[in-house]
Amino acid sequence: MDNYKQVRIAIFNSEPLAKLAEQQLYDSGVPCLLKSLNGGPGLWGSAYNLPHGIYVYERDTRKALDILQLDSMDDLYSDRDSGKPVSTLLIVLMIVVALVIIGPVLFKTFI
Repeated sequence: MDNYKQVRIAIFNSEPLAKLAEQQLYDSGVPCLLKSLNGGPGLWGSAYNLPHGIYVYERDTRKALDILQLDSMDDLYSDRDSGKPVSTLLIVLMIVVALVIIGPVLFKTFI
C-alpha cells in the first residue's frame, strides 16, 4: 500500500456540503483534498453548485469513512469517467446545432 496514494471516498452535490465534510476530517486530524469534479471557478463561474469529490490518503480511508459515517467508499476507479467527455460532447453538439440553424440566416445577412 502506497502511503501517499490519494483515493476519492465521496462525492457531494455542492461545494458547501463538501466543505462541511472537509472540516470534519481536518478537525479529526485526517488530511484531505477537496476537488471540483466538473470545472470550477473560472470555467463555469462559481463552483458552488458543482459536484465535489473528497480525497484522502489511502491509509486514512477507513478512519475518514467512519468520521463521515459513510458505509463504503466511492469507486476508486471512477475518475476515468468523471463526466467531462459527456459534457464536452454536449457543448460541441449544441454549437453544431446552433451553427446549422442560425448559420444560414447570418450568412444571408452579410451577402
